[in-house]
Amino acid sequence: MKHHYLVFFVYFFLGISADAQSIAQVNLQAKQFQDAYNQALNQQEYDEALVHLNALSDLLIYQAIDHQRSYSLLRDFKPYLKFCQTPKQRANFYINYAESATYNQYYKEAMQILEEGISYMEKEQDSSWYAFGYAYLKAAENTNRLNRFTESATYFQKAESLFSHQQDSLMLLWTKSGLSTLFSSFALYDKAAKEREFIFNMPKKPGFAQVKAVAHLRAATDAFFQNQPQKELYHIEQALKTENNQADIKEIVRLISLTFATAIYARNQQKDKANHYFKELQTQFSEHKLQTPFINSYYRLAQSRHALVNNQIDLAISSAHDLLESLENTDDWQHLARAYWLLANIYEENQQTPKALYYLKRYTHLKDSVNVAASRRQFAFVQTQFETKKKDLALKQKNQAIELLHAKNRIVNQRLLLLGIISLFGFVFLYIWRQRLYAQRKERLQKEFAHNLVHQLEDERKRIAGELHDSVGQNLLLVKNKLLLKKQQEHQLLEESIQEVRSMSQRLHPFQFEKLGLLTSIKHTVERFQKNSSIYYSTLIETQHINLKKEKAIFIFRMIQECLNNVVKHSQASACQVRIQETSETYIFSIKDNGLGFEVSQQMQKLDSLGLKNLKERAVLIEAKLKIRSRREKGTHISIILNKHAN
Repeated sequence: MKHHYLVFFVYFFLGISADAQSIAQVNLQAKQFQDAYNQALNQQEYDEALVHLNALSDLLIYQAIDHQRSYSLLRDFKPYLKFCQTPKQRANFYINYAESATYNQYYKEAMQILEEGISYMEKEQDSSWYAFGYAYLKAAENTNRLNRFTESATYFQKAESLFSHQQDSLMLLWTKSGLSTLFSSFALYDKAAKEREFIFNMPKKPGFAQVKAVAHLRAATDAFFQNQPQKELYHIEQALKTENNQADIKEIVRLISLTFATAIYARNQQKDKANHYFKELQTQFSEHKLQTPFINSYYRLAQSRHALVNNQIDLAISSAHDLLESLENTDDWQHLARAYWLLANIYEENQQTPKALYYLKRYTHLKDSVNVAASRRQFAFVQTQFETKKKDLALKQKNQAIELLHAKNRIVNQRLLLLGIISLFGFVFLYIWRQRLYAQRKERLQKEFAHNLVHQLEDERKRIAGELHDSVGQNLLLVKNKLLLKKQQEHQLLEESIQEVRSMSQRLHPFQFEKLGLLTSIKHTVERFQKNSSIYYSTLIETQHINLKKEKAIFIFRMIQECLNNVVKHSQASACQVRIQETSETYIFSIKDNGLGFEVSQQMQKLDSLGLKNLKERAVLIEAKLKIRSRREKGTHISIILNKHAN
């Protein structure tokens, strides 16, 4: 689209139209795009349809020059646009739709389309889009056609701002050229010169050549109407020096430059230069180019001026009248004024004073009316700019005041929010802290209660065991001895009773635990289990001494007893090993059997079933780690790990 626009821009500001590509090639491409568009639309794939429609309309607008077909297609698709989700394609749709309406001279409708498109692109807030600046350019052109000068200037300035933001130097120059042409058209020459000065000061780049050439041609036209022949000659020389390597524009710019050069040099009585450039002009012209109205008007002006400087009065008059006839229905006052001035010069040269005065009066009247209108427009433009700046300033001040108020409110709200958050966090922290203290206290009391309960239980066992051993056991022993002396047969039953009492005493509290110590007590316990069971028991003690407090040693002993009882009751094992290890940091007590085993995860949910609950509680009380590893048919391995430093 950007490439086509450069061509169109030259056409718009110089009043000419482009040659299309090969009709067959263009028609083939158009058919392909049309088929793809129809298929996507029938399948309700609206985003894809929009892509093909934009490509098709681009082809119809700039190459096939079939603006009515393009307009109809875009108008028919408009109801489906709301279903499209691709912002850039939607933006291009608005541009193509407005372009088609413009070429069909539906200027008011084109402005409605552009306003809708600009509103959409502003909501998207992506100023990097090329279509955004292009939309403002099209709006400037159409408001100019609708004779809304102030709006047109404003749109040009907005386009300029966007292309500056996008750092698109070429389109910025074309926008400056368009704005200068607008000012020139309404005789605001100082403002036009200011816009062109920006173009002339740009560095030389191949892409800038055509816009500089057009700017020099417009500057030459302004110099003519301001009666500045030296400036006029300077600018036409600069335009002729400009070279452009873009083939689709080069020929057009060169043709217009040659017509300007011929007319200007002839009017300034530089006959040789006028003849030179008119000769080159004739070699490049063809009949089909003369069929284009504006090219024809430029050529007729150059032809008439060339004939006049060479004293070919009849040819000069006929060419001038052809020019005037072609301009009668145009709004281009500058072309019309040049035609009046040309006829006044011709009739003066031919000594036809009344006719010369007639066209001179028409020239003067037209120029004066334009100057008066220009003064009004300039005043209106300046006033509008002043009012706009005043409104912008007032709006800016109002927005600043609103923003300041919002900032104050935000600060107050933030402070309240911060205070609320701090209070909430303080409350939550206090609640958690109190809950933690409560939980710690509860846990401590539970531990103390369990510890005291176990100690009381152990003391009671110790007392009962002592009484069984010292009192009941001694009495039974005396009875046994008396029966032996009397040689009674009942001594065997009595012997069994004595052993049962001793066994009960041993289970309740190891009789010689304080004297023998933990390791020896464990050995004796394993031996006792061996005597009363078919399971093969073994011990592997890999330390000589264990330094534990009495309370913890008793807990360890009871836990090993519990494990051995579980082996007898539940494991159906054939072998069991008790192993005691010492590392630099810990004591490790292990009980391992080759019995049935069990699933640990299931049994931990019903700890009472195998006495595991007692093991776990005792481990917690002495701050030991309890590890239980077991698998079905693979036996069970229980480890009690006690930290030395926690002793």
